[in-house]
Amino acid sequence: MNTSAEATPEIRLRTTPLTPSEDRIASVILDGYPESALLTAQAIAGKAGTSPATVSRLATKLGYQDFAEMQDDLRHALRAQLSSPSKRLLAQSGQSKRAGALLEQVFDLEVSNLRRTMELTDRGKFEELAECLGQSRRGRVYVAGSKKASAVARYFAVQLIQLRPRVQLLRMDDTLADQLLDLVPGDVVVVFEPRRATKHTVKLVEAARLSGATVAVFTDERPPAVLAESDFVFPTTVDGVSMFDSYAGLFALCAAILAALIGRNPKEARLRAERLESLNLDLDIWLDER
Repeated sequence: MNTSAEATPEIRLRTTPLTPSEDRIASVILDGYPESALLTAQAIAGKAGTSPATVSRLATKLGYQDFAEMQDDLRHALRAQLSSPSKRLLAQSGQSKRAGALLEQVFDLEVSNLRRTMELTDRGKFEELAECLGQSRRGRVYVAGSKKASAVARYFAVQLIQLRPRVQLLRMDDTLADQLLDLVPGDVVVVFEPRRATKHTVKLVEAARLSGATVAVFTDERPPAVLAESDFVFPTTVDGVSMFDSYAGLFALCAAILAALIGRNPKEARLRAERLESLNLDLDIWLDER
């Protein structure tokens, strides 16, 4: 039986010796996939003509702690298969809910995503990255994110600039090489790339490694190997109710790192904030509604 962390639920179900009742449960899950990834233990038991307890025992037999862990693995396998928004939308076709019900479902899932992301976060690595980014005289910090993740990258860079000098938000276009011309050991490259990594991002990470820079990647729970081998890797749960992923975990980690940087050097943060406010006033940025 293959119960390694690399074995998918499908592999476990197909390679594990099963009793007749367990075989019926496996058939319900495999034949009904991907919809079966959303079924409860009771619903699966009903379709298989057995009991929820038997479903739970099968989950344990497959190497999971309980059914909830197996169901979570099934859902993540489903998300991996439905890589594009169009595929996820197709899988959700026919599902219709009132806006009020969806509002509650979205908020419940976001809370779950945040809790799972917090569980996945290596506290030691988090502290180490905060220390690294807090060394404002060490080198430059490059921040990047492709496609939709560019929104998270921009948010992080705009805030980080207020806390330390030499922060550059990279444009993921054909001028990327020009922007990396001065990248050297001691610099830090922070990349946001949850699901469906782009070639631009992979090449950026590879170039950063060759230059000797430190690379920190904020990604999903199943990053490609080229990203997972970075100096810092922070997986987040990106499950969404709709065809779009959730970035709540990414934004929460950004907020936590920024808060940690302020806590490490509050005097510098205050001085830079005062300097920025003075510049905003000189440039007449804010709308005065008084």
